[in-house]
Amino acid sequence: MNSDTALVSVGFSSSSLPNSIEIENFRNLIRSGAPPPDPEALRATILVTAAELEQYDLRITEMQKELDRLISERKTLSSHLDKCRSVLSTLYTLPDELLAEIFDQCFPEDLYDISGISTAQDELDRVSHRHVLKLAHVCSRWYRVATNTPKLWSTIAVDADCWPKCRVPKSTLFALIESSLERGRNHPLTLKIRASRFYNGAERSLELFLKHAHRWFDVEILSVNPPPQCLLAETPRLDRLKRLYFDSPPGGHSWKDTHIFQDAPHLTELEFHAPPSALPKLPWSQIQTCTQLWSSSDDPHLNLEVLRHASRTSTYRFVLDLRNGPNEPWNSDISSEVQSLHIWFSTVELRTTGFFFDSLTLPCLQGLSLCLPRPGYMPFPPWAENNFLALAERSQFCDTLSNLTIHAMLVTDTELLRCLGVLPRLTYLDIADCILDDDTPAPHPPLITDKLLLALVYVSDGPMLIPRLQYLRLVTTFGFSESSYRNLVVSRVKKIHDIDGDGPFEANLFWRAAHHKISLALRTEFAVLQYRTMLVFVSGWLN
Repeated sequence: MNSDTALVSVGFSSSSLPNSIEIENFRNLIRSGAPPPDPEALRATILVTAAELEQYDLRITEMQKELDRLISERKTLSSHLDKCRSVLSTLYTLPDELLAEIFDQCFPEDLYDISGISTAQDELDRVSHRHVLKLAHVCSRWYRVATNTPKLWSTIAVDADCWPKCRVPKSTLFALIESSLERGRNHPLTLKIRASRFYNGAERSLELFLKHAHRWFDVEILSVNPPPQCLLAETPRLDRLKRLYFDSPPGGHSWKDTHIFQDAPHLTELEFHAPPSALPKLPWSQIQTCTQLWSSSDDPHLNLEVLRHASRTSTYRFVLDLRNGPNEPWNSDISSEVQSLHIWFSTVELRTTGFFFDSLTLPCLQGLSLCLPRPGYMPFPPWAENNFLALAERSQFCDTLSNLTIHAMLVTDTELLRCLGVLPRLTYLDIADCILDDDTPAPHPPLITDKLLLALVYVSDGPMLIPRLQYLRLVTTFGFSESSYRNLVVSRVKKIHDIDGDGPFEANLFWRAAHHKISLALRTEFAVLQYRTMLVFVSGWLN
């Protein structure tokens, strides 16, 4: 229909419409209560007006139909326009491989979380890969890409503790697992298994996973029970396994007679939350990164036992909770070739810190980090200066240690300076005298002071601390002046740029007090240095 003819009926108007004078006369007549001067004329008007009202109703009905038609056609046309634009969308031109990668990146990070707070519906959604199936229902191409991309089916999480509450039979859950394993083809497999008891669902699931043991890449096991028979009986070669996480809290059964992980030539990452005696047999000589989240406050020897075994581990992280540690020396001498040691340390006794330092010899150590494990829940550990100096001497830190991080330790500026004096090869220094993410009171006096900063200023005509420093990160309560910090940074920038001819000096400065600000003059000076690529400066208030 032509757009001009679509609106042809809008010109109708009644000849009986009163003007403003007639309306006012009728209003006055009604108010007066007098009889009308010309009753016959009024009767004629009533007859004509009633007929014209019917004409209005007819025209309104016609116009409403026309309006409905226009609205409907516009909706259809708009939908058609959206489809035309959709078909021309870049998404339709993407290769299948890139589309599959987009699918994978869209899934939430906690999708396969089996921390123990899952519901039965969560478990069913995970096992069925419902997040993938939703994409498969969009169109035939998405179905083909989703169901034929092995990567999307190669992370399987089973929380067997939820299975008794699931509304579907176990046979259905097993079928879903088998389907995922088949669709994953030969892609590296990430497995997460949580089971308080290895019965029915859990053990049967493991049997299915064992058929694909050659694909195992990243495996997490959370259990308080002894290993199921299928793991004890099988000794497959795990050619692809790179990472293992094992969680069996105190009171759980030992897995020490489990050999399944010994024949894993590429296993280099280990993380565990269990007593070392409960761990399965492992190829310790090839472990490169080890994280120990379990700690015994009663027997410190157990905390360090794995460090003894993992003598070739390059990076070792562990929690050391010694708030109830023994009062006598540990009488243990552990020598390890570990290169990077990160310790979440907690104790209230100075001698306990000393016992810890005295028990170690670390001749290959390049990086040392001492941090508080849970800010807000425990006091800052005291620093045992003499014991640390002895550790540094027998381990030859003067030749090896290049990275040092000290967060939330009860150490004074004088004590720290004496320790830094025996670490001439440091290039990376990270110090915090407060905790940013909580309201834990900072120690008094503060660690980062004018005395500390001025001692780190580079001088060209005399001895100085840490001559090779390239990176300095401070988390502070501002127990120092801005000028001291400025002099330190500027001197190090000039040293690296003018003398070493090396890359920029990196300085990070963070604080907890919201009211503190760095002056505009200092920011401007540092901005100029950054523009000249002599400095990388990051600062700000964090809470």
